[in-house]
Amino acid sequence: MSTFSIRILTLALLAGPLCSLGCGSGTGGSPTGGAVAHGGSGGSAAGGSTGTCKIDPSTVNSTNYPNGLTLTKTCGTYLVDDIYVQDGGVLTIEAGATIKFSDNTAIYVGQTGSGKVLINGTAQSPVTLTTQYDPPVLAGWYGLVFYSGTASGSKVTYATIDYAGGNGDGSIVVDSALPDGTLTLDHLAIDHVDTPDFAIPIYMSDGSATIACTSCTVDGKKLTH
Repeated sequence: MSTFSIRILTLALLAGPLCSLGCGSGTGGSPTGGAVAHGGSGGSAAGGSTGTCKIDPSTVNSTNYPNGLTLTKTCGTYLVDDIYVQDGGVLTIEAGATIKFSDNTAIYVGQTGSGKVLINGTAQSPVTLTTQYDPPVLAGWYGLVFYSGTASGSKVTYATIDYAGGNGDGSIVVDSALPDGTLTLDHLAIDHVDTPDFAIPIYMSDGSATIACTSCTVDGKKLTH
């Protein structure tokens, strides 16, 4: 286990249908099904093996998604912009899901009010968070940003964060100190983070912040401090 308690970390040298988040206007129940599935008031946002699915809105809070929002691998590849998880919102990303982000976007957690993210990859079926470009480009998106409103039990497990760091800070940014047990990073692979802006894997905005990471790597190398 590696513990990060400083701002700058040192490294000991990371095709399917498209689904859009942040478009459409559905407000129904469980948005599961065929060619177009509109996100609604909770449940699983999954489309069929063909076509696309849309999830709207991209602010995940207790009003828009009272039962939380779950992204599954069923839809194929989600193509998204900014995702805000706040004000009682819970975003779950299931094992095997692939999320592709447009330029200058991120997942923002707990920026206003409590927000929880559960990225539940497995060793056999990790979650992939990456840029929209194919072939990919460095710093194609920002990454994950955790604010003081991050809810206890948030986690990123068995996931790959690829080609992030476009904000010049890091693939994961912790904006302020979080209590123990708030955020778990486990078997996280951060790849292709060597950006022109000198982004680092994990950036602690508050120098007093402490976060534990188990079996984390950067470009296949163990992440240390």
